Amino acid sequence: MAKKGGGRHLKRYGASRAVILPRKSFVWTTKPEPGPHTTVSSIPLRLVIRDYLSIAHNAREADRAIYAGAVSVDGIIRRSPGFAVGLMDVVQISSLGRVYRVLLDHRGRLVLFETDPSEASVKLCKVVRKQNVKNKKIQLTLHDAKNFMGDLLEYKPGDVVKISFPEQKMIERLPFEVGSLAMVTGGRNVSRVGRISEIKLISGTQSNIVTLNDDSETFQAPEHYVFVLGKEKSAIDLPVRK
Repeated sequence: MAKKGGGRHLKRYGASRAVILPRKSFVWTTKPEPGPHTTVSSIPLRLVIRDYLSIAHNAREADRAIYAGAVSVDGIIRRSPGFAVGLMDVVQISSLGRVYRVLLDHRGRLVLFETDPSEASVKLCKVVRKQNVKNKKIQLTLHDAKNFMGDLLEYKPGDVVKISFPEQKMIERLPFEVGSLAMVTGGRNVSRVGRISEIKLISGTQSNIVTLNDDSETFQAPEHYVFVLGKEKSAIDLPVRK
């Protein structure tokens, strides 16, 4: 018989390399559910509570906290242990009063960085698609599957939007241009932060090449790996890079 749909189980050895998880301790792990992030670029909420934050000793305790509504992602209470948490998401533990933002380490793995509670209501989202829709409106699709519609002519793919939640309102546009501060989200220079000094346009199907400068040297990354953080300074707190 033909296979009906995708598998509901996931072995640890086949889990995404973006997740920090011991591969040989146990056989199985939690598979991320379909949601705002892809399977290879997200962490299931159960692993966030149990393995990353060590709030629970086992899956049962982690699920109990999630079902009780103690965990919110981007200002919305999530009660599913398999909910996919990805880059720039804000995880808040109400009972502990702690706020974490999902970022990347120097090996491209997703990590949780504890941030100030004052940043619990803002998030940065990258514009990955722009298209025309009915009534002469423009729809923007962001990297976490959010969509905004309206008279958004000034926005373009590559720009980053600063969003407030739970209202889900766009409060600032961070343009993808020379002089902006940006972070690399993939490739050899993953997690490095620098100021854009040049955007080299490449004809054909290849991505444009972006040159960035930090305090010590110059480095490059493809355009689709560049995530703008701000104009003069970063719009969010960042960990100190060693």
